[in-house]
Amino acid sequence: MDDEGDFKKARGFLLTYSALVLALWYFGADLTQFKLMGNEIKLHQRTESVWLVLAALNAYFWLRFVQHVPAGGFRFDNAMNNLYNRALVRAALCVKHFELRKCVKSTLINKHPPGESAKYVRSYGYLTCYERMKEDRRDQPEEEIELHHYSREKRTEMKLSANYKYTQGGEWVKFGDNIRLDAYVPNRAFSWAVKSYATVAGAFVTPWFTDHIAPLAFGLTSTAFALWKWYDMNFFATTLPHLAQSCVGITN
Repeated sequence: MDDEGDFKKARGFLLTYSALVLALWYFGADLTQFKLMGNEIKLHQRTESVWLVLAALNAYFWLRFVQHVPAGGFRFDNAMNNLYNRALVRAALCVKHFELRKCVKSTLINKHPPGESAKYVRSYGYLTCYERMKEDRRDQPEEEIELHHYSREKRTEMKLSANYKYTQGGEWVKFGDNIRLDAYVPNRAFSWAVKSYATVAGAFVTPWFTDHIAPLAFGLTSTAFALWKWYDMNFFATTLPHLAQSCVGITN
């Protein structure tokens, strides 16, 4: 079975039909009369339910797309994971910047003779989940361990370090030294904020969002507009005059 081909077809049907529904809604098309394969068709009965039928068909294509999304398609792919990793580390380094500088100063006091100086150079960090995944795969070769198998805490745990230079006998050493903080696990709000940023940024630089998430949002939007149009024609448009008449009756 060509799962990839079925997925692309389902996505194409959803995007095409959703775009058509949105265009019909936006331009206020008269759906009681249209042409199908060169034949003119006029609707005479239940014309008030045309938009409901369009919404139902759109919902069908939306559900069909969901059913054909490859396993794990809604999870970050490699490109998105890399983007998320970089964003996590950068954000964590910003949050821990002053703590790293403070650690450099305390290291100068504890490890170096009095009168020497130290200068913060830069900070860096990495996620520990990849080391953990290598170890787990080595220890459990029969298991197909992936990033999404880890809890949020294990997935986002980081080790942050700072490089600094210091003087020895009043002279600056050439290569300097490094200090490392204890393993840092960001809280849930922090990690979800970074993940949201990565998702938005990834929409512009990776195909994952446009291939898997955008069609869902597009289909839901067009279905919602079709349902609103149906509701507007059948309920809002009929109740508004009655409401206006009632208001006039009250004022009189």
